[in-house]
Amino acid sequence: MVDEQTGHTIGLLLVEALKDKLTKEHGKFSGRLQSSIQYKLIYDGEEVTNIEISMEDYAEYLEFGTPNPTTPEEILDWVKKKIMPGVKVTGKERIKQAEGIAKSLAAHITKYGPRPFPFIRETINNDLPGIMASVGL
Repeated sequence: MVDEQTGHTIGLLLVEALKDKLTKEHGKFSGRLQSSIQYKLIYDGEEVTNIEISMEDYAEYLEFGTPNPTTPEEILDWVKKKIMPGVKVTGKERIKQAEGIAKSLAAHITKYGPRPFPFIRETINNDLPGIMASVGL
């Protein structure tokens, strides 16, 4: 158990570490996941007994790489920004290629899921001990 101020410090540092892990190692597309990460202090009387972290539900698909029903329309912008810059085709042919890539990629994600990116577990295992030490715990 810790006091409220220490709880807030740990919560803020943990949220920042999660956001940093996402941005540095996975890149940032819309920022929706990063901006959704929040903490909540859980109390027993006046003492903080736990810190809950919440974020967008799709974080579990990223964390574990589990299959995620995805449509080509949901990832078309990502394909255009991340894959298509290296493709030297313009106009309607470029759009057609992007749509084809998005369709194939969406089918793969729906069936198999993305590659796991365990940013939550890595942050807890690698960063939380340092956060706790920084507040004297």
